[in-house]
Amino acid sequence: MTESSFIDQSKLHFNEGDIVFRKGEMAQQMYIVLGGKIRLYVGHEPVGDWSEELTKGDFFGEGSLLEPIPRSNTAVALEDSDVIAISRGTFLRMIRQNPEVSVKMMQRLAQRNRELGAKVDSEGSRSTKSRSTNPSSSLVSVISGKKYTILAHGALVGRFDPNTGIHPDIDLTDEDPQLSVSRRHARILCEHNRYFLVEEHGVANGTYIKGERLPPGDARELKPGDRVGFGMVVLFFEKS
Repeated sequence: MTESSFIDQSKLHFNEGDIVFRKGEMAQQMYIVLGGKIRLYVGHEPVGDWSEELTKGDFFGEGSLLEPIPRSNTAVALEDSDVIAISRGTFLRMIRQNPEVSVKMMQRLAQRNRELGAKVDSEGSRSTKSRSTNPSSSLVSVISGKKYTILAHGALVGRFDPNTGIHPDIDLTDEDPQLSVSRRHARILCEHNRYFLVEEHGVANGTYIKGERLPPGDARELKPGDRVGFGMVVLFFEKS
């Protein structure tokens, strides 16, 4: 079988919001991302904490090829995505025909283990600090006073999408009766304890920092006390 015919026969398409698999499911397939974006959520539903976002060339679900264990997370397509599904039998044939495949996978697994170890150490240190200083940053609504915590790896800001069932990390649905906030409105990125706001493409009603509209795709650093607007919803950025 040629590489192109293998890809054609093994290719799967997921629309935005589709669940690739749920935590706890038993399976014997892994996936390689051809295009789009897949997010791995910690729980059984696509809401709350998540561990990774995967794009072209990344693979996930490989644990099912090594031993029959339940899925450890829930995989969801954040946008229209194409993946290759590889079964255990196909994977074993690939290794026999091209041992380099297994070497590359082991290298990637080793890299993930290092990243996971570093993340655990970092979160453990941050958790210890949090108990004494409460260092988490957040957005605070001007109208309701509700505080929206920004996760350590950043946050997607928007409204709940009833069509896909996806909740953004910071869900402004209750703050936005005018529906001025897009479902995928903006992202807050965190790097070395600095926070940056980036508007998603296709947003109609704009994203603002201190009254100045942010151009789509332009990352702007947030400073403590900054007034941030998503459509008609206004919040203040707090950094501990």
